[in-house]
Amino acid sequence: MTRIKKLGAAAIALLAIGGTACGRSGAGPARAGEQASAPAAALPQVAVASPEAVSLESRVEVPGSFVPFEDAAIAAEAAGPVTMVRIEEGTRVAGGEVVVRLDATKAELGVRQAEAMLAQARANYERSKSDLGRKQTLLGDKTIPPSVFDAFKAQYDAAAAGVEVAKRRLADMAVTVPFGGVVRDKGVSVGQYVREGDTLFVLMRVDPLKLQFDLPEKYAGRLAAGQEIRATVVALPGREFTGTIQTVFPSVAVQSRTIRVEARVPNPGYGLKPGFSATVRVPLARLPGSLVIPRSAVVRREGTENVFVLKGDRAELAPIQTGIETADRVEVISGLGPADRVIVSGADTLRPGDRVQVKG
Repeated sequence: MTRIKKLGAAAIALLAIGGTACGRSGAGPARAGEQASAPAAALPQVAVASPEAVSLESRVEVPGSFVPFEDAAIAAEAAGPVTMVRIEEGTRVAGGEVVVRLDATKAELGVRQAEAMLAQARANYERSKSDLGRKQTLLGDKTIPPSVFDAFKAQYDAAAAGVEVAKRRLADMAVTVPFGGVVRDKGVSVGQYVREGDTLFVLMRVDPLKLQFDLPEKYAGRLAAGQEIRATVVALPGREFTGTIQTVFPSVAVQSRTIRVEARVPNPGYGLKPGFSATVRVPLARLPGSLVIPRSAVVRREGTENVFVLKGDRAELAPIQTGIETADRVEVISGLGPADRVIVSGADTLRPGDRVQVKG
């Protein structure tokens, strides 16, 4: 009896172990199913959208500076003491105005001497011409050489040229401005002796002015001479100035990757000053084939611009070239097609090839 009881207890124990094992094996498939569904639930949730062929407001704002349309160093064209100066720093002058005079005493004497020589040469020339007319037949016989007449003619021409030179020297005693503008860097005073070639002052043409500004190189193909720009300056609040692009420089600055642009801005009242800083609004021509996507879709990594494009259930990184940007949208010049599905939210944490799940 004792042995039978022991065997029965052992059997019960084995059954209990077996039941526990069966219980564990029965729970196995359920947990496997839970684990299989866990990765699907953990996929990143993203929103997608297709690029649109619409036009953004084609305008970009950049800083700029006003500079003189041109400036010229006005130099003395003769030597002598200065007798009159009618300019100061900042003086506005009109084109052709006499602003500095040199002592013209010697120059005036030179003109009188040259005119006297011209009068004598003219008399000799006229007399020889009269003699030649009376003795035409003799000339035919080579009795009077024609070189006599030619010599008097040459003397007359030389004397006439001498008068012109003397008058030019006299005129050089008066310094005139070649165009209207504003004086700066004045370096001449009454009583000062100047030599020919000495710089007296610098003249700036300030109507119109040049407006210089730099744009990113990606806009180079969207600019052309003749396009209108608008500008505002802090010094003149509430006013807007209109100009016209005059030059788009052909080279790009290597360090900044920008292109220099110059516009012509009328300044009839001289209200704008060279050196004023400006905010320049530049309209840009829309490029054919460009698309628009939400700004949130752009992923900037290591100096490049990209988007994630949905391919099946995976996110693939695609490089793009952008254009105009607004607060919420970006123009894409290349890299996308209208049928692409672009991830517009949740892209910041993705890596190329990640599986994703589209919201909704």
